[in-house]
Amino acid sequence: MSYLIGLDIGTSAVKCGLFDVQGKLLASARSPQCCYSPHPGWAEQDPLDWWRGSLKTLQQVLSGIKPEKVIAVGLSGQCPSHVLLNARQEPLGRAIIWRDQRALEESRWIKSHISKKEMLRWTGVSQLDDPGMTPARLLWLKGQLLEEWHKTWVVVQPKDFIGLRLTGELATDPHTAFCLINPETIAYSKELLDKLGISLSLLPPLRLPTDVLGKISPSAASITGLRSGTPVIVGTIDAYCDSLAGGAAWPGRAVDIAGTSEIVSLGVEQETEGKGVFLVTIDKQSRFLCGPSQAGGGTLHWLAQYLFPDLPVEQAIAELEKEAKTAEAGCNGLIFLPYLSGERAPIWDKKARGIFWGVTITHDRRHLARAVYEGVAFVVRHILETCEASVGHKADQVVVCGGASASQFWNLIKANVLGRPIIPTQIVETGSLGSAILAATGIGLYPTLRAACQEMVRLGKEIHPNSAAVDICQTNYERYRKLYPALRSVLHIGSTKHIVEKDRHAQS
Repeated sequence: MSYLIGLDIGTSAVKCGLFDVQGKLLASARSPQCCYSPHPGWAEQDPLDWWRGSLKTLQQVLSGIKPEKVIAVGLSGQCPSHVLLNARQEPLGRAIIWRDQRALEESRWIKSHISKKEMLRWTGVSQLDDPGMTPARLLWLKGQLLEEWHKTWVVVQPKDFIGLRLTGELATDPHTAFCLINPETIAYSKELLDKLGISLSLLPPLRLPTDVLGKISPSAASITGLRSGTPVIVGTIDAYCDSLAGGAAWPGRAVDIAGTSEIVSLGVEQETEGKGVFLVTIDKQSRFLCGPSQAGGGTLHWLAQYLFPDLPVEQAIAELEKEAKTAEAGCNGLIFLPYLSGERAPIWDKKARGIFWGVTITHDRRHLARAVYEGVAFVVRHILETCEASVGHKADQVVVCGGASASQFWNLIKANVLGRPIIPTQIVETGSLGSAILAATGIGLYPTLRAACQEMVRLGKEIHPNSAAVDICQTNYERYRKLYPALRSVLHIGSTKHIVEKDRHAQS
């Protein structure tokens, strides 16, 4: 029997899966990752923790497996997250990850110096001025970390850092490098880099997600358990791997990725433009509209840790779910806007902030807990409806995947809010499966990604909504959609801009 490995460098954990060539999960392991926030709006991780987590999980899934049976390794990773490497391929400090919003001044510079037309022409993206996107991040790194920047050999993202350590070869894919790529040439945008003053030599070469990055080096083989010479595939963003593993390669299928943040994709046949969402083309057959949010499992973790501060995170989440189960659907009118770190799709407002609306003396922490679950589900519905409006019809199916899809309670809430059945994937950690699908295609095991998905994607039992809960959730959802436009200017008062600038003044 031959095996494939999918290695996913996620935000909450490094996850590794061992699969047969039909996509059956044979072994899995995860290594939790710490996130540091030294100042408000900042989010960092240690790249060496990614490497240690990769070694640990690879060793675990390979226990008792003959190394020569593994025929390929696929990679996926959180994005956009950046680490500076010196010429010895060593990190020059912590990585700044996708949640980070520190590059506010740099984002304002971009907004004032690059027009929307130039943004679209150079990169196909109109949100280049977002502080969490790569252009503003690179400007911050260049301007604030002068000593480290001077020593920098290359700026890499998580999966590419791991790929480099496994093979000694450096490359990234155009999706991971989004916001820097010209959509016509699929090469780095010279106009944008010149405007930012960023040298092309600091960026990794570009390869396709299914290209072979390189082969496991003898040194990596000695510490991972993999055979020297095993091909490693370039891979792509974790969300896109999740989408593939949920079946978004098929037109009409929607996939909700229930991870640290919720990301919704909808498979499309032809190139389709969407307002508030964007088109992802993995290959000629595999296209989907995609909308990433800021809300998701991380939002649940936030409330769980505050309600149950003395419990470990996983136990706190379990207690949060117990509390939420005892509250009625709709939370007696309590609604939560889950914009704790601004919001991406579909409103793209970095200044948006979270709020509990409709609180009365009848509410207690049970309602707060359930309102957070329902609020995140409202975001999922909002993004899905935005995708559906772009194609002019509803999705044929809604599949849910990712770590939080293991919760049947969470899945039922989403079904109630969407007002339609949802289908969980059999495999929860779909980032690993998606990268294994890329690996299988990359070594020619399957002729196309869609063919690989046909063989390797497995769905579970359909979950049907509760009809009474659907009506209640519909009323709350309609209110939810009205709240953000009505409160937008007020929500901006508490934005990261003011918090971060206040923190800066406090330090000066």
